[in-house]
Amino acid sequence: MTAEQQSVASARVGVSLRVKWTAAMLAVALVPLLVAAILVVRIQRAGLTEVEGDLELAIADQTSRELAAALDDGERAVHRAANVLASDRIEDEELRLTFAREAIGASDLIEWVSVFAKDGTFIGSVEKGTGKGVTELGAAIVDRERPQWIHDPKVGSRYFEPLMVDGVVTGFLLGGAKAAHLDTIVDELGVARFGRQDLLVVVDDELRVVAGAGSAWTHGQSLAGDGVFKRVGLVKETFTRTLVMRGSWSAANGEPMIGTVRTLPAQRWAVVVQRPEAEAFRALGEARRAFVITAFALAALAIVVGSVIARRTTRPIGELVSLTRAYARREFDAKNEVRSNDELGVLGASLGRMADELAASEKEIVRRAGIEAGLARYLPAEVAAAVASGGGPLALGGRRADVTVVFADVSAFTPFAERSSPEDVVALLNELFTVLSEVVFRHGGMVDKFMGDSIMAVFGVRNDEDGEHVARALAAAEDMHRFVTASSPRWRERFAVDVKLGIGVGTGEALVGNLGSDLRMEFTAVGDSVNVAARLETLARPGQTLVTAKVAERAGSEFELRSLGLHPIRGKTEPMELFELVS
Repeated sequence: MTAEQQSVASARVGVSLRVKWTAAMLAVALVPLLVAAILVVRIQRAGLTEVEGDLELAIADQTSRELAAALDDGERAVHRAANVLASDRIEDEELRLTFAREAIGASDLIEWVSVFAKDGTFIGSVEKGTGKGVTELGAAIVDRERPQWIHDPKVGSRYFEPLMVDGVVTGFLLGGAKAAHLDTIVDELGVARFGRQDLLVVVDDELRVVAGAGSAWTHGQSLAGDGVFKRVGLVKETFTRTLVMRGSWSAANGEPMIGTVRTLPAQRWAVVVQRPEAEAFRALGEARRAFVITAFALAALAIVVGSVIARRTTRPIGELVSLTRAYARREFDAKNEVRSNDELGVLGASLGRMADELAASEKEIVRRAGIEAGLARYLPAEVAAAVASGGGPLALGGRRADVTVVFADVSAFTPFAERSSPEDVVALLNELFTVLSEVVFRHGGMVDKFMGDSIMAVFGVRNDEDGEHVARALAAAEDMHRFVTASSPRWRERFAVDVKLGIGVGTGEALVGNLGSDLRMEFTAVGDSVNVAARLETLARPGQTLVTAKVAERAGSEFELRSLGLHPIRGKTEPMELFELVS
């Protein structure tokens, strides 16, 4: 036994094969079970969460329907009372009051109706039970020609309706709702669905309790930052439309909770349903217990099987361990000394072949990585990778391609360069070009070259392009402006310069490929579209993107382009119509 094998053997002293095999069997038995348990529990939780959300939404919908029905019944009662009081066919005043009292008596919600003259003077009240009318209309009623509910957690809900005779307002009615009736609706639903009253409540647009107070809340109590509103943010404007929001949080006692909020736009209320996760996910706990029991049973079986295998395992594995350690040190010339005619012998031979293949593959990887790393500084990443792998030639020549070219230049850069140190100039350009390059890559373009304070990018170079290179080039131009706008405050503070880009975009056929000589070449695009894009970049104002008519024609409806008319372009015999990209 070699010194390294002795070291391996001594390192194992105190750890028996039985323990190792048992641990391996436990891993084989328990890890898949654990993974399966995690996946099943996640899937089950996701399903239960969806079911619970649907259940809470159904309860919220039922609550909203029953509250709406109660309020509609109250509206009808007050409307009937208004018709009776406004009728000129009932001359007996006492009989008229009796009919009005019967009208509100048919409603479980309305307790009283107060009558007011057109100028707001109190005339009288029609009451039932212990209800007491009010003697003032109150300032909450702004539009006095439209029937409406006024909800105030402090005084309760009231329904206002103008008295109309021949289309003319002659007075007003104010009906008072019995707060306990709305509480009863909400509380009974909570008990029927959950067996508790404190899981269902209705709040107004200021998150104050208006119904379903139960024993947990009081009318007018604010729930802002409490319960489900720890996770769900609602502002007054959101109460004007139907909205469903869900969230989970921990109660004050640490108990996990889950809840749903549904808005009632007609009343500017919201129904809140919340319950403990332990109740909502009771089946999940049962599944977890079943997995735990199964895990213990498999662990016991693994211990027994591991012990049996360990007693029958007497194979020379020390040499194989030493061999693998040598391979880990990348000593691929180490030889396999195991010559047994069993599985370990096959394993040793396989390790030897693996080492030979790894050594050859590593040399090839190093060679290709070196080539690709060097080429990537001068060629597009796709071209560099193709050349490094032998899939593309590195020779002069090119092909015709329909491309879109983007030139972006830093406006007023010369004054900054004159007054700044070379280090600051390089730092700014490096930071700018790094992000502009990332923008180009993100939109599927190729960075052709950097020229002083400008960058040239080409879209549509690859053979597998989707044909949308014009849209991707315009999107990249917009992102370039956004980045510069977002970074300007920081650059202004650091470099004392206000950076803005002037961008020109042209599209059309160009020659794409390796240009230069056998001694020095570069991968680029050459053509009229390239020249025009460069000219437009020089014409663009700071923060402006100028494009040709052909670009505007192919841009699509997602971009807003404004015509700037015909402009002379250096190198072109005829003026060209230019367009501005409106961001």
